[in-house]
Amino acid sequence: MKIALLCCSFLVFPALSHAQDSQTFGGPSGVTGEERDIREILDAYRVDNRKLHLKPWYDWKAGLKERSGFSFGVNAQMLYLGASDALGDEDDAAGGIYRLQGEWVLFGRGSSNPGSIVFRVENRSKIGSGIPPASLRGEIGAVATDPGFAYSDNFGTHFSVLAWQQFYANKRAAVAAGLLDFSAYVDAFYYQTISRGFLNRSFILSPTLATTGIGALGAVSKGFVSDNFWIGGGFYDANAKSGDPGFDTWDSGELLKHVEVGWAPDFSRRGTDRIQLTYWHKDKLAEKGTPSGSGWLLSWSQKMAGRFVPFVRAGWSDGGGGALARRSLSAGISYRMAFQDWLTIGLGLNKPSDKTYQPGLSDEKVLEASYLWQITANTSLLPDLQMILDPAQNPEESRIWTAGLRLRFVF
Repeated sequence: MKIALLCCSFLVFPALSHAQDSQTFGGPSGVTGEERDIREILDAYRVDNRKLHLKPWYDWKAGLKERSGFSFGVNAQMLYLGASDALGDEDDAAGGIYRLQGEWVLFGRGSSNPGSIVFRVENRSKIGSGIPPASLRGEIGAVATDPGFAYSDNFGTHFSVLAWQQFYANKRAAVAAGLLDFSAYVDAFYYQTISRGFLNRSFILSPTLATTGIGALGAVSKGFVSDNFWIGGGFYDANAKSGDPGFDTWDSGELLKHVEVGWAPDFSRRGTDRIQLTYWHKDKLAEKGTPSGSGWLLSWSQKMAGRFVPFVRAGWSDGGGGALARRSLSAGISYRMAFQDWLTIGLGLNKPSDKTYQPGLSDEKVLEASYLWQITANTSLLPDLQMILDPAQNPEESRIWTAGLRLRFVF
C-alpha cells in the first residue's frame, strides 16, 4: 500500500511559474510560504530595515544565498491568553513558538529543475510557571473549539521539517518527501497559518480533520492539470509525535492520507482566490486503540478590491481518527489597512465528535476578532478577543471570553 501511495504522489503536472511555486505547493504555514509572507511584509513596510537598521544582517544573508543557494529566516511568536472563567484554577496561559527555517538549493540553482532541502527547527514551550495556551481549551471545558491550539509545551527543540523538495520536467511536477508538517499541505488555504489574524483552531485547521505529529515522515505532490484546476495528494506517518521525529513508528504502516482538487481563476491569484475540496483518511492506530476515520473538507476564499479577503470553510467527518468534531463551519473576513495591518473577524460552529468524546455534547460556537498591528517591518502585535458559546464540557457556563496578545519578531 505504501508503494502505491508513493507512486500516486509522483504524478506529473503541467508547468507552474517558479515565482508562484510556494503558493501551490504548500500553504502559508509551510517553510517557503511563511518566508514568502515575511518578504512581502518587508517589501510593503514604509521603513526597509534591509537597507537601514539591519542592513549588515540582511546583506550577509543575501551574500550567503548568492554564493551557496542557502537561505534562512528566524522568527518568534509569544502569546498570552486569558479566559473569563475556568473549571480549574488556571484561567490564563502563555507560550511561545520559535523557528529557524529555510531552504538550501543543491541542484539546478537558477534552472527550471531545482532540487533543495527545506528545513525548520522549532521549539514550542510555555512561558512562566503556568500552562501553555494549548491547555486552556481543557480548562474552560471546550473540546472542538480551541482558542490557542498551536502554543503547546510538548514540542522540544527539533526538526519539524526536513525534506527534499524537487521540481522537475521543466517544473511540470513537484514533490516533497521526508519530515513534513502535514498542516502545510492538507486543505491548505489562505488562513491556514498561525501567523495571520486568527488564533482559534476553528479558523486555521479544521477540527474535523484527524491529525498526526508535526514532523511526520511522508511524501506529497500537487500541481495544476489545466490553467485553472489542480490536483494533489500525500501521506504521512499517522503515529508521528510532534517535537520528537523518528522512524520508530513508520513500520506500523498506519498512515494519514489525503487527495484534493481545487480551482483558481488564474495562476497569479491562486494564493487567495480559490475553492478546494479535500478527502482524508486516517488508518486505525492499533497500539493506541484509535479507530480509523475519514472526512471531507471544503474551503473558499477570494481577495476583493485589493484589501478584503473573505472566506468560508466547512468540514464533515465520521468522527474517527481522533478528530475533534463531526461537523465544522466557519466564515470570516480580513481587511488590509496601511503597512500590512489587518483587521480580522470570524464566526465558527463545531459539532464535537461522539467517537473521540462522549455522545450528546452540545454544539460549540465561537466569534473571534483581532487587529494585526505591524509596528515595524520586523515586529508585530496582535490583540485578540474570542467569545466561545456553549463549551461542551462546561455546563455551568454558556459563554466564555478569552483575550489574547501575541508578539512576533522576524529576522
